[in-house]
Amino acid sequence: MNGRWVAVASVAVLAAGCMAAANVPPTSSAIVGGSSSPDELQPSHADAIIPWSSETPAPFPTPMPTPVLDAPTCRVGQLVGGDAGWEGATGSLLGGFLIWNTSGEPCRLEGGPSVKIVDAAGRPIDVTAVADSSPSARPIVLQARQPVPVLFEEAPIGLASVRLQWFNWCGPAPKEPLRLLATLPGGGVLRVPVVFGGGTPRCDASTAPSTLSIAPFEETPGPAPTDPPAVPAESLRLALEVPDHAVAGQTLHYVAILMNPTAAPVTLDPCPAYQERLNAEGGSVVREYVLACETMPVIAPGASARFAMDLDVPSSLKSDGGAAIVWSLDPYHSLGFPPRSPARKVPIRIVAP
Repeated sequence: MNGRWVAVASVAVLAAGCMAAANVPPTSSAIVGGSSSPDELQPSHADAIIPWSSETPAPFPTPMPTPVLDAPTCRVGQLVGGDAGWEGATGSLLGGFLIWNTSGEPCRLEGGPSVKIVDAAGRPIDVTAVADSSPSARPIVLQARQPVPVLFEEAPIGLASVRLQWFNWCGPAPKEPLRLLATLPGGGVLRVPVVFGGGTPRCDASTAPSTLSIAPFEETPGPAPTDPPAVPAESLRLALEVPDHAVAGQTLHYVAILMNPTAAPVTLDPCPAYQERLNAEGGSVVREYVLACETMPVIAPGASARFAMDLDVPSSLKSDGGAAIVWSLDPYHSLGFPPRSPARKVPIRIVAP
C-alpha cells in the first residue's frame, strides 16, 4: 500500500454475476466498462469451463533500499506522518497513511502502530482497533532525510505505510476534520490529519461495535518506472459469473470469462495473472493466481474462454448481506508492472454453514 488509490482504466471490463458452479442459479450481476449494447459480443455459456489452477504469480520485482541492519528503533521525534485518508469499499472505508524519517540518522520500525480516530476537537470516537495479520510484519529501515511525499502521487521508495479499514459506524457523524493518533511500538504518538476521503463507513449492524482494522508497517515500493508495453490481453473483455451467496468455511466456486471482441486472435502470452478479493464486514480476503493458459493459449476472434475460480471463505466471517467479490485482470505482472485495469466488483452475501 503506497497510500494512493488511483485506478487507470486500460482493459475494458464487464463484470456480470450469473452463475456460481454447476447447478447454481444466477443472481448477482453488474455491468461496467465498455459498451453494453445487446448486439455486442456476449459470453457463451456452452463453452467448457477450464479447471482452476493454483499457480501463483512470481513476486513482483521491486527495487529495495539497502537495509541498515543495526539501525536503532525509530523515535517519534524523527518521524512525520501524513497523507492519511480513505475511500469507500463495499460499505467500509479503506485507506491508510504514510510515515517518513526527517532526521539525519536511519531508524527501524517493526510490527505495527496502534491507531485511534479523533474528531475535530481531539476527542477519540468510539472505534475498536483490530490488528490485521496481513501482510506479515517485518522490520523496515527508514533511511535518513527521506523525501516528503506528494499527495495523490506515487510515494517515494522506502517510506513506511499503514493500511486501515474502518467498518460499521452507527453513531452520529463526528465533527470533521478527523485525525489519527498513531502510537509507535517503541512509544510516542504521531498526529496525522485525514486529508482526503473522510466521512464514516456504513452502519451494517446497529448493536455491533465499529472496528478499525490496522495492518503492520509496509515499505513503499516507489513509483513504477515506465508504463508497460502493450500486450494482447489488453483487448479482452471480462465477465464474472458469481452465485448470490458464499458459505463461511467453504470454497466459493465461480467463473471468470475472457471474451475477445476483436477480429484477430488474442494470444495469452504472457499468461495473465489476476487478483480476487472478498470484501466482507469481518475483513478482506485477497488472493493472486495465474490463469490456466496452457489449456487455452489463444482466444479466437469473437470467442470466449471460461476459467473456473476458487476462493476459500474463512470460517471466521460472519453473515453479511453487503459483501462483494472484487476481481481484476493483471496481464502485465510477468513484465514487472502493476495492473492498469481497474478492479470491478459483484455483490455477494456471506452466510453461515
